Amino acid sequence: MAYTTYMNTIAIDFGSSNTVIARWNIATNQPETLNFADLNRPTPLNALVPSMVYVQNAQEEIVEIGQRVIDVGKDRPHIRFFSQIKRRLMANVRYIPKLDEIKITPEWLGNQFLRGLLKELRSQQFFPSEIILTAPVQSYEKYLRWLEECSTEIFTPNLPTIQAPRIRIIDEPTAAALGYEAIAPSALVLVIDFGGGTLDLSLVRLPKSGNVAKWGEQIGVNRSEWTDYKAEAITKTGYTIGGEDIDQWLVQDYLESRDTNPSDDRANNTSILKFLMERIKIKLSEVETASEFFFEITTQSTTEISYSRQQLENLLERKGFYRVLQSAIDELINRSFNKGILKGDIKHILLVGGCTLIPSVRSYIENYFKMGMVYSHKPFEAIAHGALMLSQGISVQDYLFHSYAIRYWDRATAQWKYQPLFRRGQVYPTRRPIELLLRASQPDQPEIALTIGELESRPSGAAEVIFDGDRIVMQFGQKAQETFQPLQTDNNGEGVAQAIAKLDPLGQPDCDRLKVLFSISAKRELLVTAIDLLLQRQLLTDYPLAKLQ
Repeated sequence: MAYTTYMNTIAIDFGSSNTVIARWNIATNQPETLNFADLNRPTPLNALVPSMVYVQNAQEEIVEIGQRVIDVGKDRPHIRFFSQIKRRLMANVRYIPKLDEIKITPEWLGNQFLRGLLKELRSQQFFPSEIILTAPVQSYEKYLRWLEECSTEIFTPNLPTIQAPRIRIIDEPTAAALGYEAIAPSALVLVIDFGGGTLDLSLVRLPKSGNVAKWGEQIGVNRSEWTDYKAEAITKTGYTIGGEDIDQWLVQDYLESRDTNPSDDRANNTSILKFLMERIKIKLSEVETASEFFFEITTQSTTEISYSRQQLENLLERKGFYRVLQSAIDELINRSFNKGILKGDIKHILLVGGCTLIPSVRSYIENYFKMGMVYSHKPFEAIAHGALMLSQGISVQDYLFHSYAIRYWDRATAQWKYQPLFRRGQVYPTRRPIELLLRASQPDQPEIALTIGELESRPSGAAEVIFDGDRIVMQFGQKAQETFQPLQTDNNGEGVAQAIAKLDPLGQPDCDRLKVLFSISAKRELLVTAIDLLLQRQLLTDYPLAKLQ
């Protein structure tokens, strides 16, 4: 491998609550976390950049990001303050506020946050030749598509003497497995990423080759010749719950237990309370009792807020926190069993994210996997540091995490239905296409629309996040259900077709009219070939409908 391919690499782990930026230090040949005075949190969390944006002027794209927002007191509830950006990117958000005549979509906020990071990097004379981004394992397709679409605009320097960096993407659990370096070849690795907004689990088998320096160097040749150097993702699952929920639960619990008057400063300054509760939560990972002081301006008095570790654990129990953790692990273990892997076969468990610092969480995982070894010494930096290992040539197995289907109109029931195409776990590129026969749903139909979407399924007790206006709400489902989520929607949230096959002569509902062949390319593109059976003519040939995850 040429020296210049990794001499100047940056990795960005964009998290729901915090973001980590790291570079490959060629002097030490090790990953190094970057710390910017105005962006990063204070010690001891100075490796983290708060993932928040304050919009000063949307028209001119003037924003504040990271710790600066907190330092100037702009992190309080306000129409111009935004946090949990990544959770918004992953959720099906329909509430889109407008500021300065600009729609503030989750994608727009994400763009501004990443642009702010790159502006800071360039001000410090960091001009990377390669940027590696991490993507959540449990996300809608639009998250990955957003990263791919915005990367060229955001990461290309406006300097003629500096080339645009190479952009690469890796899923977060696999990056975490690479971040914990002391792992044997062919080892089964379970990554539990429990951060500010998500709980993601991934079972990964690392490459077979004992020569780690050669991992991934065989990219581009026949697959049978380089599988020994390639990591394989066995199974994954994810839930939308994390440290942000715990902070909010603590705030609610405190206000409810004190029967706080609506005019009380504490009731009107929930952002300050949330900040204090976060500090209490962090302290309780080290001590049995933690306190913070709230200064009430109206009464010029100070109130002590104190919680014990037992109180926190009781609150988590009431909110179903441990139930979600158990459901997620059980779900992954059951899927692994279906692939011939027993719980006792998993010897390496890697903990990532701030929630894994909670003693009861760590104890639960250690007790669950008594036969394995739990790694927890770099919960915040493992993903970014592992992503940097891609600059050394490491690759990952290509397979789909989501299931996909095509939507159709059922004339008999007069409602939309869907036909599954590819199920999660499908390896790509596909060897042979999936074939469907389609007909018109009404007389004299001029066209047949092809609308593709994700199938999302959750077991009993699963947690999901919805948006009630601009407020994030977590709900627990009562039973398993499968839903169809179009990959593209209009402003009203209605599904938009990725391709349209024109029918001439017009289609009739009494006979098959189209033969449609679906396949997935090596570039993760869903390709469609549509053949008009009446005319025996191809209307579409390997047309790229969408990029899948």
